Amino acid sequence: MDLESRIELQKVDCNCNDCKYMIRNQDKFKISLEFQYKMQLDYFTTIQNKLIKKANEYKDRWYDLENWDKLLTEAEDMKFQFDKSTASINFGYCDNLKKDVSFIPNICQLETQKCFEHRRANSKCLT
Repeated sequence: MDLESRIELQKVDCNCNDCKYMIRNQDKFKISLEFQYKMQLDYFTTIQNKLIKKANEYKDRWYDLENWDKLLTEAEDMKFQFDKSTASINFGYCDNLKKDVSFIPNICQLETQKCFEHRRANSKCLT
């Protein structure tokens, strides 16, 4: 899709991400990103700890050292990878409506169709 087609689609979507009135709040976005990171890391740690607990159960309760070793190795081989796509909510201030807003980029926003103006609408240079 070329740039002009993308801009036309953005005009239909009326997403705050592409609006000329949007003033981004990077501090709030960073806080949200850190929160998502912590949540994912906590979840990863929980899964890893459950696997270790299960491995120890095999060793202590059933004296099954083969399964204990397999599960422990699996837990030790796990690597945490942060998925930024879950932190897709962006934050900003709408200079037109004079209020804080949150939005997910590239998602159609019906409620902004009356106030939306594309940031490149009157620009001669579309690059």
